[in-house]
Amino acid sequence: MSFENAKEYFEGNNFTFTLTRNILDEFFDWIEWRKDGKDSLLDIGSGPGNTLREIFYPRLSSNFSRLVLSDISEPMVELQKREFEGIERVSCEVLDIGVEIDGNLARKLGTFDHVTSFFCLMWIKDQQQAMDNIYSLLKPGGDCFLVISTDTPAIDAILSVCEKPRWKEYFTGWEDFYAFPYRKINEAKAKAVNFMEKSGFKNLRVEFGKVPFEFGSDRAKENFLKSMPNKFAKNVTAEEEEEIFQERLQYFDQFVLGQYRDNTGRIYKPNSYLILYGKKGK
Repeated sequence: MSFENAKEYFEGNNFTFTLTRNILDEFFDWIEWRKDGKDSLLDIGSGPGNTLREIFYPRLSSNFSRLVLSDISEPMVELQKREFEGIERVSCEVLDIGVEIDGNLARKLGTFDHVTSFFCLMWIKDQQQAMDNIYSLLKPGGDCFLVISTDTPAIDAILSVCEKPRWKEYFTGWEDFYAFPYRKINEAKAKAVNFMEKSGFKNLRVEFGKVPFEFGSDRAKENFLKSMPNKFAKNVTAEEEEEIFQERLQYFDQFVLGQYRDNTGRIYKPNSYLILYGKKGK
């Protein structure tokens, strides 16, 4: 699963950017930073890199040892490199956290004091493999801070076309590439904890959060929805892809998505997420 249209994602991630900033404002001290400030950190699913550059990088100690951004999408990694161009001790790597990591890449990456991820891991089908990888990428005593979407109108909109007769053959096997394993809120926390405990994480902390969608305009809302990845089971024309987007947009538009418009009769459903923290034993 990848966000191949990096430009659209960059233009559409303002909502996620703001939410990530607010989460870090409240929960940043969950991370156990080194007393000497020489922390090393890997971020998974960094997208175009602007979120890390603007709201995470400034929070690091001035003498941090290294920061590695990563993404499954090569175009995203190219944007990351531009975002951090000329900044020392920062590198960017193509990484699929949902499969076993190649030995050469594992040696190149090494291990880290911290692994973070913001609104990425819910796209991964094999959650146990992802958690195992995160655990293996940590130094003894290192920790992870992960934010994962659970139930949200955006996911509802993405899935709304998958079983429609008009589009069903385009989304054959959609359950694999639109995994979203935490959509059932009553099961989300227990599932996440189980995956983390099986990987070996200790000192777990879990917080469930929810916020309303707040877009400032139709354009912002549409850019956000366009930033969601597509994975088709057969070739699709540009016209068909636009038709699929418009059907998703029509579904998405049922919900309260900001105060810039009349919300009479629209469904209120917040964007829900999990914040996960765990430590690797020394």
